[in-house]
Amino acid sequence: MPVFSMRVHNITRRDWLTLLLILFVAGLLRLGQPGIVEFFHDEAMLSSLAQDMVDGKHFPLTGINSSTGIPNPPINVYIMALPYAISSDPQVATIFVMLLNVLGVGLLWLIAHRYFGKTTALITGLTYAASPWAILYSRKIWAQDFHTPFLLLALFLGLYGFWEAPRRGEGRVSRWQITAQALCLPTMLIGMQIHFAAWALVPMYVVLIVMRHRRVRWGALVASALLSALVLLPYGLGLAQTLQDDPTRVSAAAERSTAAEGLNFDNASLEAVIALATGYGVETWVAPNQTEDMLAAVPPPALWWIIGGAALLGVGVLLWQASLRPLAPIVLIWALLPPLVLLPQWTPVYIHYFIASIPAYMLLAGIGVAWLSRQVPLKQAGRAIILGAYLVILVTQGLWWRGALRYLDQNAIEPPGFSVPLHYLETIRTRLSRYNDVVVLSYGMSWSLHHESVVWPVMWHIQSKCVRTLVPDGYAVFPDGPFAVLKAPDAPNDPVRGLYTSDTPVIYPARPGETPYEVYTFDSAPAWSGPDITSIEPIRFDMGATLTGYTLDGGTVYLEWQLRDGRDDLNYQYSAQLFAAGERVGQYDTVFWQQRHWCAGDRLLTWGPISGDDTATELQVSLYRIGTGSQAGQFLNANVLDAAGAPSGQYAVIPLK
Repeated sequence: MPVFSMRVHNITRRDWLTLLLILFVAGLLRLGQPGIVEFFHDEAMLSSLAQDMVDGKHFPLTGINSSTGIPNPPINVYIMALPYAISSDPQVATIFVMLLNVLGVGLLWLIAHRYFGKTTALITGLTYAASPWAILYSRKIWAQDFHTPFLLLALFLGLYGFWEAPRRGEGRVSRWQITAQALCLPTMLIGMQIHFAAWALVPMYVVLIVMRHRRVRWGALVASALLSALVLLPYGLGLAQTLQDDPTRVSAAAERSTAAEGLNFDNASLEAVIALATGYGVETWVAPNQTEDMLAAVPPPALWWIIGGAALLGVGVLLWQASLRPLAPIVLIWALLPPLVLLPQWTPVYIHYFIASIPAYMLLAGIGVAWLSRQVPLKQAGRAIILGAYLVILVTQGLWWRGALRYLDQNAIEPPGFSVPLHYLETIRTRLSRYNDVVVLSYGMSWSLHHESVVWPVMWHIQSKCVRTLVPDGYAVFPDGPFAVLKAPDAPNDPVRGLYTSDTPVIYPARPGETPYEVYTFDSAPAWSGPDITSIEPIRFDMGATLTGYTLDGGTVYLEWQLRDGRDDLNYQYSAQLFAAGERVGQYDTVFWQQRHWCAGDRLLTWGPISGDDTATELQVSLYRIGTGSQAGQFLNANVLDAAGAPSGQYAVIPLK
């Protein structure tokens, strides 16, 4: 195998000033207007897990579920626990992600400077700092948005530790290089666990080891393997537990994959690369149903194609120039392997799968522009013209991004585009922070399916003792004390029979043209306006709900409950059955109010349609869970408890008068 050698460029005082300039630009574009950022379902679920970890409620071994149905690793929860340990405010956690990505820009500059030269580093750093796609994927609490800095750090450790170390027996390796060799793989695995798409870059590490195998220190490699095992251990345990509970999880995900229907080749991944390299196409992600309107408001200049051309030129320079050629396998794997892996569409292709490769495209553009600046006549003057013209293009990208933010903040964006910016939610968070109890009226109440039911418990994590979500019909809750009601934009008019919305609300507007949030406040629970509830001797169920009353009225069964504090992960169905002369004459089954929303002392009413109420002599009520995984298809009933707290059956039996 040939001996590879290349020049390493040390950092001078002037270089540090260059880095500060690049970090300033990166910070200005990432941290500018931090409230114009999404805080939607995935961001809220990840934040919820991180807040629970900080509170000591859970130490998660898996993260939120991926789009495949397989749970993500918990490493992103551990990382987001850092800002949430400082403040429960999602804005603070968002700024943490932005700062992490500013550091990522600095790391890319360091790699480019040390191994490709000053001019390449300047162009690479500024191109990455100003790239609209890079900025977009640097600003919110989304796993894909913060894995790249860890991958960049791992690459630098690999190059410093393996590339620069002397061959075994030819010189003394420094302790910093040994440390870098030991930390490279575990650092890379941290980034790769944050999002599955980054696993396509594993060959980059393998090629680095193979190319520099004579520089590997075996003690460092053993330490690296041990540290890597520790990094993977929590997820290994969590995945094993998941598969024990549900052995079909992975096979079911494979069956849902498009590969199960046969592989089709498509150029979607290559189109994504072109977009990421040039900066075009952001509107297709943030406003997919309004692309023409957004482009009319903030049109991107045609000059951006030059950036893509520079990246293509960089590929040629990398392969042609002898001093750079040794690093070509590393850079090209980084840039091209992820999209090539997805040319056969064994899974749907999304542009965020290639976020980790954006720095590679910026580096290739830097290599191309730096080379071109050395080929022009007039030497210094010609070089200045080339570099100046390219920097003007980058300025247009920065200006376009600022205009895009204004558009996204001042226009109603249709789903699944850019959701209501965080600063609108922060205003509501601040105004209602004095309430210990909040009821959110929304379309759905599922933590894993409906965003409003997750967003607001995170927003009021410290301020409010209990944040509950109610769907428009079938449930009403009566808190014990003063509370506020927040009617979300996705709730219909007069939800829950208008129980909470009869007074004049305080309006909290979202973007122009969007349905606003409405707030109603109560000193005590409102009076129930439906039929009177017949009280019964309380009947306790072992899952924490106590049945205290019922009413049959006009083909509807009403049940009254008292609740304890809820448990997050157990959700029940309830069944009301009517009997006459021993025969069932009516039945109503539906989802019970999910335990995540329970608060101790709450009075709950549930209702739904039922037949046979005019002839029935007995009402039976049960609560049950539908089994999953190894218990799939089973009905797991809650037990009724006697006065001593011992199980006494699985049905509450109520004789009807």
